Amino acid sequence: MSAVQFTLSQRGKRKVVFEGYSYVFDRATDAKELWRCEERGRCKARLHTVGDSVVRKVGSHCHELSAARAEAAVVVTRVKRRAQETMEMTAQVINQCTTSLSQAAQGALLTLRALKQMLRRRRNKLGTPLAAPTSLETLIIPEEFTTYAPHHGELVSFLLADSGPSPQRILIFGSQRKLAILRESRTWYVDGTFQSAPPLFCQIYVILAEALGGVHPVLYALLPDKSRSTYDRLFDMVKEIVPEANPRSISCDFEMAAFNAIRTAFPAVRLHGCLFHLAQNMRRHLCTLDLFTRYKNDADFALQAKMVVALTFVPTEGIEQAIDSLAGHLPDELQPLLDWFEDSYVGRRNRRGGGRRPPMFPMEMWSMYRRVVDGDCRTNNFTEAAHRRLKAELGMAHPTIWKLIDSLRK
Repeated sequence: MSAVQFTLSQRGKRKVVFEGYSYVFDRATDAKELWRCEERGRCKARLHTVGDSVVRKVGSHCHELSAARAEAAVVVTRVKRRAQETMEMTAQVINQCTTSLSQAAQGALLTLRALKQMLRRRRNKLGTPLAAPTSLETLIIPEEFTTYAPHHGELVSFLLADSGPSPQRILIFGSQRKLAILRESRTWYVDGTFQSAPPLFCQIYVILAEALGGVHPVLYALLPDKSRSTYDRLFDMVKEIVPEANPRSISCDFEMAAFNAIRTAFPAVRLHGCLFHLAQNMRRHLCTLDLFTRYKNDADFALQAKMVVALTFVPTEGIEQAIDSLAGHLPDELQPLLDWFEDSYVGRRNRRGGGRRPPMFPMEMWSMYRRVVDGDCRTNNFTEAAHRRLKAELGMAHPTIWKLIDSLRK
């Protein structure tokens, strides 16, 4: 049988609409829920459901159906839910919810003025919890911001994990439906953004998974800082949400704390650094050397600087020879840049006994040679695209946590 549509009575009680008739909740058993026709007393029709599926119809209705009234009731419920789940303007909420309304249902619907009054009353009840939080210890997430209704049916969880009140609080949001993608995917992409983080939080850390021919954002975590302990707790929480997760490859930024936390959480995973972020690190180091202005204005100098990053495309067995050759080609001003690359990504040569010191990031993480040969991704652009979409949806930097949750649910 078809699925029921869930609505709410004027008192906020649950109702369902099925085949043009409205039913009110009667009782529940261990296996199912029982509903009776809203025409109490005169109609003996009953409905048995499991979730949103009808498993049994009992009796026949003794009155004419009112499909228009039932459709209008569904729209009113959508308006109420959208009022509490979004921060859209009143007119926008009503327009979004009534776009596909039939002409017959329009006649059964409340007047525009009544709809607006109902919407404002609904939001007024939420007024106090929407105040900006003053600390992570006292932050309370109202229930309406911990769930969402993907198909105007039963509400499902959206706040998937909360580490609990403390200055180091972590919140993880995501769709239950997309957890299957994270569970089955063998390739993840992770990265943080700071501009979209709400006050009290340092960054939004997004976890995307490759599946079904695309890359999909699955989890959004609000983190209080960029410390190793925070990343450790984050990935422990992710493993609690999806115990079966078994990524084989994770692309991430060249951030030591995140790198070590991922390595601890998933010891067998292959970690890949992003070429874009490596080039970004190079430009930052040029700033510390007071060479960035020249880099921007001198094309030949910029090309020489980029040769340092181009070492990532050399086969790993030829890196040492390539570094020696490049050292003889670069001007003196860029020798410190080459030293920085060597220290961080290759390992400084030992003065005694030969060999090299361990680098900050192992060669297999940043080498692009094999990835080019195999046709794999060289950048973490999927996460950057997710950050841009969120930024565009928010339309502002550092929104309130309520506006952020609202945007993430969309």
